Amino acid sequence: MKHIIKRMAVLLIPVYLWFAFFVIFEPNNYFGLKSSAGSSQPVARVRAYQKEPGRSLILGDSRFAHFDMELIREITGEEWQNLAFGGASLHETLDLAQYILDSGNPVDRMVFEVSFYVLNANYATDRFAALEETLNNPIAYCLNLEYNVNALTGFANWLAHTPDAPETGEWGPEDYFDADGAPIPVHRVLYDYIGLITPRCRNWALNSQLERLPELAEQCRARGIRLTVVLPPMAGLVREKVCVPYGIEAAMTGDVLPRLRAWAAEYGFTLLDYEWGESCITDDDTQFYDGFHLDEVHGLPQWTRELFGDVYAAK
Repeated sequence: MKHIIKRMAVLLIPVYLWFAFFVIFEPNNYFGLKSSAGSSQPVARVRAYQKEPGRSLILGDSRFAHFDMELIREITGEEWQNLAFGGASLHETLDLAQYILDSGNPVDRMVFEVSFYVLNANYATDRFAALEETLNNPIAYCLNLEYNVNALTGFANWLAHTPDAPETGEWGPEDYFDADGAPIPVHRVLYDYIGLITPRCRNWALNSQLERLPELAEQCRARGIRLTVVLPPMAGLVREKVCVPYGIEAAMTGDVLPRLRAWAAEYGFTLLDYEWGESCITDDDTQFYDGFHLDEVHGLPQWTRELFGDVYAAK
């Protein structure tokens, strides 16, 4: 029997080594052994919330995922926790908000992102149930291929001493030509972004998930949570080349925004519209990295100050 146990222990050495490697280099800090996660994936953000629930929370997609949290603390004098993650659909953000409310953890403020893009019925991913299973099952997390690839990537970046690069650019003359060599009015990353989002926006239709927002607002009001619904700025090029031609501007300004304003009045939440209204973000070429994401040096800090100033100014 002892010989069998020894042989089994030897056979399991590769498993032990793999597990140690995975725990060290997985970027989501799933096991809480690092000071913070090196990832903005949903499993990283929600796992951090499970371990240390914040009382002032940010929910949304990648446009909200890269705030400088130290800057927010400087502006507000309070600690905020960012639960936004790349690719989050309206369905998933609402599910996450409900998960937070169902947890029973105290919440003081919640900043909740919506935009014409996530209000599109053609953008309706629903991964939260799978995420919950992963959060509750460490074995499923360890055996997940995507997270193992993330660990390998983290190891490669560690070997190469490659830090995460912010989305910013000091654009040169070579960045102002399209694929055919013709001059363009804005830098190439922003210019090409129109082509990336057009297929999904061409047949834009209102997402029925929007009807869940009043329920969230009512729950927040009942619990004394100060809810702020935010439409973030988009590049003017997106409005001109996508929103106007495909009827999105007419639908948003003629139907969706009046509905949101009515709900804000009825349920007592704050509505901040930088998507169709005014913002400090006025220069596509300098302040946007692409059509949705603000330049993390030249645009995002300025808008962060405007946004959280407005959040706290609202009564």
